[in-house]
Amino acid sequence: MKKLNKHLFLLLLIIGITSCSNEANNHKDFIIESTLIASGPLFEGSNTCQADMTAELMKFMEENKIKKEDLVDIKLTSCTILSDQLTDFNLIESISLQLMSDNSPMQTVAVINPIEENSKELSLKIADIQEEITPILLDDNLLIIADAILKEDLDDDLELSCKLVFSINYYKK
Repeated sequence: MKKLNKHLFLLLLIIGITSCSNEANNHKDFIIESTLIASGPLFEGSNTCQADMTAELMKFMEENKIKKEDLVDIKLTSCTILSDQLTDFNLIESISLQLMSDNSPMQTVAVINPIEENSKELSLKIADIQEEITPILLDDNLLIIADAILKEDLDDDLELSCKLVFSINYYKK
């Protein structure tokens, strides 16, 4: 009986150690702040604002000693949009935010629809499913795209300040 208990204990210990090895045991927040621009004149309906980014995540990972092979996943946790140009967001009906890179397809990561009247700051609803954003963020060139649906024409450029907060989940011994 003692021998059986000892083997059972060892088996459970081995299962416990190996089953936890692929789970994240650390996380850090990674923040991207950028200005998304659509060149005017803009017309009522869908208009695309965008910003090009370069390998900021890789630099962040180097600074924080996070190895690429230790990554478990990266998830967008919040998205905030402001505009110094607009007194409120009454001109805009909705915004859909996507990420893409040279080597990865476009992924919708956040949306707000409808936008409440007289809003000064927007907190977008984060997508429940965020498949394949890790390769996008690890690519050398990242494109942030906001599809803004305008209620009326705008003669000027549209500039939106965007703050994206990502949770980097990784395994570290």
